[in-house]
Amino acid sequence: MREYRFKRGYKPDEGRLEELIRKYFGEFEKDGNVYVVRYGAMEELRLWIENKRLYAETRTNPKVTEDVAVQTIKTYNKFLEELTGYTAKERAKMMKKEVESG
Repeated sequence: MREYRFKRGYKPDEGRLEELIRKYFGEFEKDGNVYVVRYGAMEELRLWIENKRLYAETRTNPKVTEDVAVQTIKTYNKFLEELTGYTAKERAKMMKKEVESG
């Protein structure tokens, strides 16, 4: 499971989450407060907002072509950047800091 913070000015709001899921991935299912997405190499992506943070659990299909895998990662990164305000590079840096301090 991954945990993502929101940059100041980016609201951890379910309405925005739904809107951006539709924009980047199309359809989704809802299981309580958890959004379930199936897209590209992601067999299942479970997203929810709790304590002003985004949580994501991903189950991927290792058998997809490299093109599908690369496209899936690019789309997911664009989605996360628009939702949280942090680029992939900034998220990696924060994750590295948390691992080192924690």
